[in-house]
Amino acid sequence: MSSAKVLSAMLVSFCGLLVACSTPGRSYTDGKLVETLDIEIMPNTSKMFVYRLRMPEERAGSGVEIERGGFHGGEGGHGGVSIGSSTPKRLEENAAYVVEHMGYCREGFLEIDSSVAPYNLWMKGECKEGATEDDIKKFGTKQTLAVKLEK
Repeated sequence: MSSAKVLSAMLVSFCGLLVACSTPGRSYTDGKLVETLDIEIMPNTSKMFVYRLRMPEERAGSGVEIERGGFHGGEGGHGGVSIGSSTPKRLEENAAYVVEHMGYCREGFLEIDSSVAPYNLWMKGECKEGATEDDIKKFGTKQTLAVKLEK
């Protein structure tokens, strides 16, 4: 086999792996964290939202955890998210999926702010399109929605 064919086969294999590993979807939705979407339609028709993943109130406790015996990484037994370099991107993918599939942002959104912590991840954004009368009828002007979507 020529070196060009070998290189081509390797490139095709690598691209297949890259696509499989980078396919957008939802993360952190295994039931350990509560997923909500706070929406607000402003008087100027701007559609704002805060997408959240947080520890359920009944499991949150004091929010202070003392760890003995050295650093403990990973998700642990307490249901938190293991924070890594891909976490902000995965949070953005979750937010994009939710606002699109719930019908809140039809043309995408602009990220305004975000925060990533093991027990509380959130992203604030504004939809690219303004609210219609149908949006106001469907969502009201301000509410918190429980996210109930399939992965």
